[in-house]
Parts: sequence; structure tokens; C-alpha cells
Amino acid sequence: MDRRYQVFISSTYMDLVEERREVIQALLEMDCVPAGMEMFPAANDDQWTLIQQVIDESDYYVVIVGGRYGSMAPDGISYTEKEYDYAVSTGKPVLGFVHANPGQLPLNKSQPAAQAELDAFTAKVKSRLVKSYGSPAELGSAVSRSLIMTMKKNPAEGWVRGQFAMTPEVQAEMAELRAKLSQMELQASTKSSAIIPPDLESGEDVYPMEVVLEYKTSHEIRREETSYDLAPIRIANTNVPASWNDIFGELGPRMFDEINERAMSRALGAYVQRLLLGSRNDLLPSGFAYAETVSISQESFDDIAIQLFALNLITHGVKSRDARDTAKYWMLSELGRETLMKLRAIKRTSSEASKVSQPV
Repeated sequence: MDRRYQVFISSTYMDLVEERREVIQALLEMDCVPAGMEMFPAANDDQWTLIQQVIDESDYYVVIVGGRYGSMAPDGISYTEKEYDYAVSTGKPVLGFVHANPGQLPLNKSQPAAQAELDAFTAKVKSRLVKSYGSPAELGSAVSRSLIMTMKKNPAEGWVRGQFAMTPEVQAEMAELRAKLSQMELQASTKSSAIIPPDLESGEDVYPMEVVLEYKTSHEIRREETSYDLAPIRIANTNVPASWNDIFGELGPRMFDEINERAMSRALGAYVQRLLLGSRNDLLPSGFAYAETVSISQESFDDIAIQLFALNLITHGVKSRDARDTAKYWMLSELGRETLMKLRAIKRTSSEASKVSQPV
């Protein structure tokens, strides 16, 4: 997996502008993400908190020491030294780079007033393994070589693109956990919701399903046959009433196994088409001759799915699926199976039943 590592660059600024530029270029060539004072806002009460946060988010820490100690915080310690101390305290891999000849630096790159503090800080940095540099270009090369070795010895977490962050292993684990959670929810709902709530519409109560009909009239079809010109498709909306028993009796047989919402919508569309072209053709628009498509509206589909779920007749699917499958699945609940058997199972007539009950 392609990773990018964030590297925090700590140093004084005005005297090391060229050096920092070389280091940033070196890091970019290594596909690393440089971080440092260039990205910070003007000094304010929250600046130190932000610095700590960026150091925490970085994988490696680079400190560059030149001829200046730098601006000091109210506690008398320079921000560069505070950054260094904090990075060390976190256990983050620290790479130190100290100028080989600080005494030869020009006056505008030195800080005589804070020489004692600089010497003490330099000694602190040199207490760990460091590299020296004599020019900006030399520093950039030294950082590249040292960072490559450090990455091998101390591999870090790094950053990955969002599309690659979800590994197949993690996807499989999440799918398994979702399946277990759904199973637990199913078991809980089966135990606590074993009846049809009496305050909700159900049974022979009628629901008006909103249907979208794309069609052509007989006049338009005759015109097509004579002129060979395609007639425009008309669109009409109508309500097709059906009882909740009829709706559930239509969907139920398809839901013994899990079914996604797209298949549910197709099944309802086929059901309302049979009604419109059969027993409820009185609801067809005037002049209707041919149906291009018949579908149930999204609002009505949502109403039906929510109502059947609220009636404890259907429940969420529990099968483990590929994480890329974002469809919502439904299946019959235990109560739904029992109810469907009562609605759809073929029963014997009373005379046939009496014959069966007689002893041979």
C-alpha cells in the first residue's frame, strides 16, 4: 500500500530560509509531507497547542540548528527547543542536524545575546545521533539519507489515500460485525415484537398506492402505424388501492430469502401493473392503449416498507456481504412467516378435511 509520511521540520526561520527550502524539496522528492512553521498562523494563545498537534500527527521529526537560538516563549525557552523537547517526550523518531561551523556564520545569521542558550541547546541535540552540514544543499542530501535509514529502522504508520485505507481484511471484518449486529437485532425484535401492533393499519385496511404510468393512447399508436412517426410517451399518476394483506401477500413469497429494495420495488411495480390492466382498469387514463412502464412511486414504496417493518412482518437482512454492496436488504420476520402462511397457504375444504380425519 502506497503511504506518505509526514515530517515535522523544526528550526529558527529567518537565518535558515534556504536550508528549510532544501529540506522541504528533499522531502517532497521522497513523497513525504513536510510540516512546520510555514503552515502556522500568526502567534496567538493557541499556537503552541497547534504545534503540538502537528508534531503528534507527524511520523518523523527533524531539527536543524544554525547560529541562532530563536525567539523565546514566556518561560525563556525558544520555540525550537520547546518543539524538540516535546518531540523527544512523545518517543517520535528524531533526526538532528547541526551546522558544522557556526562560528563562521555571518552576523545576520547569529544571535550573540543568546549564545549561551544556543550552546546548551546544541549540546542537548548532540547528545543523540546527529549529522553536520555546511551548506543548504548538503543539508538536503543529509536529510534524505538519514530519513531513508530511519524509515527502515523505525517504520511509521504514515498516511494512505482514503480509497486504500479500507483493506480487504478490514472490509471483511466490518461485514462480519454488521452481520452479527443485524442477527442480534433480529433476535431482539423477534423476542420483543411478536405481535402486530393494534394501533397501526393492517389486514384489510386499504392503502392507496401511488403509481406512475408511462403510456400511449390508441390514437397515437394508430398514427405510428400509418406515419411511422414515434408518438410521445404520456405520463399519468394514479392511486391504486390495495389492502395490507394483499400487499404483504404479494411481497411475502419473495422475502423468504433476503431481497434488496430494488427487487422489492420491481415486484410492487409488477403487482400494480397487473391490477391496472386487470381488475382496476377503471383507473387507467382516457384513451389508454399501451403501457410503456408502470412503477410505484418512491414515497409509496417507503410507506410500504416502513409499515411492514412497523407491523413486525419484515426485518433487516443479516447475511454477510461485500463492503461495496451498499443496498438495503429485507427479509420476513418469524411473525411475517406465520402471517404469510395464514394468508397464502392453500387449505382443504371442510369436506376434504373430514375425509382426511376419518380412520382408514
